[in-house]
Amino acid sequence: MEAEQAVKKKVRQLGRLTMKYETSVNLFPAENYLDAFYDYYEIRVRPHRLVPSPDSFRDTLREVSGYDVWEPIAEETESLFGTPSRVMIFDDDALSALKEELNGPDGLAPFFFVFDLMFCEYEGFTLCFLSGSNN
Repeated sequence: MEAEQAVKKKVRQLGRLTMKYETSVNLFPAENYLDAFYDYYEIRVRPHRLVPSPDSFRDTLREVSGYDVWEPIAEETESLFGTPSRVMIFDDDALSALKEELNGPDGLAPFFFVFDLMFCEYEGFTLCFLSGSNN
């Protein structure tokens, strides 16, 4: 319980930084995190499958968060949690369909327009980075 609270505190700290760069970070359980993600955002169409990112954590985050803002997010993430054991992404077709459900005005994502997302697996939890814009 104490370890879980420490992780939550670190996620809140990371979230304050990531939102400055229009990237949210959410904490999900290590197991069944995709289902937890779907439930959290109330995703109705769920045939999506995750695939391992062909790139490193930092390279994937650069794609997700943007070339001009990824570095401070990567540094803070690694400082707080270390490097994830695995990074998972949606393939392009699945991501396109998913973004339609997440985008506003009816979507529940923190941004009106969702650009990209990734899941970072750690021992005991998973972080989801989701980028977008309200402009």
